[in-house]
Amino acid sequence: MIALTSSRGAPGVTTTGLALALVWPRPVVLVEADASGSSSVGAGYLRGNLDPNRGLISFAVAHRAGGLTTDTVREQAVPLSDDDSKLLVAGLASADQVGSLTTDLWNRLGGVLAALDRAGTDVLIDAGRLGMVGGPDPLLQQAQLVLLVLRTSLDAVVSARARLGRLRSLRADSVAGPEGLGLLLVGEGRPYGAAEVAKSVGLPVVAMVSHDEPNAQVLSHGAPRNRRFDVCPLVRSARSAADEIQRAAASATPHLAPPVTVAGEVTDPQGG
Repeated sequence: MIALTSSRGAPGVTTTGLALALVWPRPVVLVEADASGSSSVGAGYLRGNLDPNRGLISFAVAHRAGGLTTDTVREQAVPLSDDDSKLLVAGLASADQVGSLTTDLWNRLGGVLAALDRAGTDVLIDAGRLGMVGGPDPLLQQAQLVLLVLRTSLDAVVSARARLGRLRSLRADSVAGPEGLGLLLVGEGRPYGAAEVAKSVGLPVVAMVSHDEPNAQVLSHGAPRNRRFDVCPLVRSARSAADEIQRAAASATPHLAPPVTVAGEVTDPQGG
């Protein structure tokens, strides 16, 4: 389980998460857990071709009925690839649904996603902006690796540094420990380099993706892709980032408590 979050709005969390999911070398499910009240992937990359009754809100319904399981995730996910190895759990259809995102739901979902991970499907979580009402704080606590996504402008670095205390406090009880927290830079060198950002924020840079606005529009707004999209700077950097992130997550994984089996389902001891 790898979670992406931000200290402020619009640093590219959703676009980066989608880029990573599309090139991820293993089976993966991308979960839009942003509490802002809309599915950015559904509205952008999928151009609105998304069933509003599927996705995160259905988890709340299943949880109230006591039936939120790994099967629910698979049933509610939509494919991002022809072979169904890359799946999306879409976010909320509207901000009116945010009240359904309770701490109890997030805790249970964390355990379910951990079980999915143990069964061989990696999990990428788009956690949106840190500190939002109804936000997925329990998922940030349960993930093997949490990456703070930011651009390298001065205001972005200052914002990340200011919010680091809250992120550290969330991770204080995480079994992954300090190894499970890092930075993911969007547009390294615009204007500051990775070493400068890491020193200023106080976290290591785990991975970087290119600032490639024309091709980012394909993911964020459903813009037509050109013939060279699969080898564009964004996609090539996402492949490298995926490798780096997997290595970082693997280094944190040995610190995790062993899985337990509950009612025939392997789950995370902190996830319930």
